Amino acid sequence: MILSIGSNLPTFKSVTFYPGLNVLLSTMAPGSNEGRTRNSAGKSSLIEIIHFLLGAKADPASLLRNKALAEYSFHGVFKIGGHPVRVERSGSKASRIYLDEASIVRFGFDAKADKKNGGMYITNEAWKEFLGHSFFELPATVSGSLFDESFSPSFRSMVSYFARRRGSGAFNHPEKQAEAQQRWDWQVNLSYLLGLDWRPPYELQKVRQREGQLDELKSAAKGGVLGAVVGTVAELRPQMVQARDKADRLREELARFQVHDAFESMMTEATEAKAEIQAILRQAVPLRETLDHLQDALNRERIPDRGDVVRLYEAVGIELPDAARRRFEDVERFHQSVIENRRLRLQEEVDRIIRAIEMGQQRVAALDDARGAILRTLEGHGALEDFTALQKHLADADATAASLAERFKAAEVLEGESTQLKIDRASIKRRLQEDHHARRERLDLAIRLIGAAIGGLYTDRKGNFEVEATENGPEFRISIEGDRGGGISNMEVFCLDLALFSIWKAKAKGPGFLIHDSHLFDGVDARQVAQAIQMAAKSVADGNAQYIVALNSDIFDSLSWAEDFDPAGAVLDTKLSDADESGGLFGFRFE
Repeated sequence: MILSIGSNLPTFKSVTFYPGLNVLLSTMAPGSNEGRTRNSAGKSSLIEIIHFLLGAKADPASLLRNKALAEYSFHGVFKIGGHPVRVERSGSKASRIYLDEASIVRFGFDAKADKKNGGMYITNEAWKEFLGHSFFELPATVSGSLFDESFSPSFRSMVSYFARRRGSGAFNHPEKQAEAQQRWDWQVNLSYLLGLDWRPPYELQKVRQREGQLDELKSAAKGGVLGAVVGTVAELRPQMVQARDKADRLREELARFQVHDAFESMMTEATEAKAEIQAILRQAVPLRETLDHLQDALNRERIPDRGDVVRLYEAVGIELPDAARRRFEDVERFHQSVIENRRLRLQEEVDRIIRAIEMGQQRVAALDDARGAILRTLEGHGALEDFTALQKHLADADATAASLAERFKAAEVLEGESTQLKIDRASIKRRLQEDHHARRERLDLAIRLIGAAIGGLYTDRKGNFEVEATENGPEFRISIEGDRGGGISNMEVFCLDLALFSIWKAKAKGPGFLIHDSHLFDGVDARQVAQAIQMAAKSVADGNAQYIVALNSDIFDSLSWAEDFDPAGAVLDTKLSDADESGGLFGFRFE
């Protein structure tokens, strides 16, 4: 639970929360438009601060690193494991999480002392690891576990379902807590939150990666870098057979060829030198082909230019949302790291191949000198010209056959991998089906909770929660009868959030709170808004958790409540307003 949020910013309006229902009201001035500044009243900003204190990334463009706020610290008291934990963080030192001494001792944190202010702090990564274990039963030590790998469940992804942010596009799709959230991310994290096996969608994402790499190779093989190198199994097989037969015929002719006895010993030496030269040259063919491909791949490695998207938005006069800019920067840094690592590995392989080619060239030069001396000795004798010509034809035929054999093997690998990927997808689908059957009680619970929420919201509509195992991973769908108007899609978000909150509350786990911004109720009929708040309030009536909802005061005043429900006592003492600069959460406005 959240007990309080505050700041050393003198004009900041501290907020104290209580168990059960908490209603934060904001008064909107006549004709105001909350979008005119980024912090008109501050309801959404309060959620950003809560995320900031719970380990969210603090990119340069984020709210708490704005130059007007960066030097101030924000703090909150959270009830974790039955104990109050005071946490403090600032935009200027975003990597440091300052904790109270009692919590450091109680939970055994490896804290460091700040030489300037004397406070004790841990890293943000350590804080997220602790919260993931405390809230969602992730390993106490993630390092070395499956949860330390890419595409595994994460604390930040899961907690964002309990405090959705409008700026991230969190209200657009029930299954996604951010518009930019990737398919693997919501599949893995929702599976975990619902008590399903998250490993099939985790493994499916690895299949997707392999498919992407295979598509690149196939595209190159159809006419790009590898166009003349690979080919298909069907077209290469007859070419390879014919080349081998030709080499065998030439080898038989050469075996029958007779040279005068006087030349045999020297001819043997020349033949051996020639054979070794040809072997080196044959080995050089695939090495050079591989080198060309690697150097081309190295030259093509670059970071996608996000400036195109920004310029597109600027061209139509739309400011790219801050959250999207942050996401682009996250992706850009991620791509930068991936590309740098890949370029390093490519360069190492290029260097290795170049060394191998150079050593082969040196050996060929030495052998060619020795062979040349022998041939000059034998030159002019009648049988030598025919013999060496036949040798050359055989060497050429062997080289052609070897090259085709290598291309054939590469084609088999490509086509075999494509088949294997299809098998892997089908296998993952089967595992999903088996898991959904084995854990049907957990699925049934989620279906009942969401069905009850839909029934509580609408007396004239029916709705369902469907979980389907597909070859593209688990699909999570909430459907409510009727058109998509009237805020129905927003209420689908509410139903899923309330179900996830109830599942983890029943386990005495989870964050202990569910937070909804007033934007969730945009376009929703007043009757459904009141019903949603009353249902959420009922779910926390035992005092062991919180439902925090931020509303505009005029909307709140217009709602009709059940006779046995009075929300007035749940309205927080802190009131926000955009009537003037001092009425907002921060006490002043900034851009």
